Amino acid sequence: MAYHYFKEQDSYYKLIDETHEVICITSNFTNKCAAMSIDNSGGYDIMKNLWLGEADGIELSDESEFNAVRNEVRDYIIENL
Repeated sequence: MAYHYFKEQDSYYKLIDETHEVICITSNFTNKCAAMSIDNSGGYDIMKNLWLGEADGIELSDESEFNAVRNEVRDYIIENL
């Protein structure tokens, strides 16, 4: 599977080409959350291509950075729910 990792401020994104999944992990002082969506309407490819073209405010990330934030948010949710 092809994965793409991006960062926008305190949000980290993982895009999965084969399933058109977008997974977002947000971790900051006021908000720690995880969300997943699937887009089969064409928006996934538009977003991916825009972000790969270095859109304003979007940075390339990697799997290790995404997983570190994901683990931080997961631990926070487990401890506080």
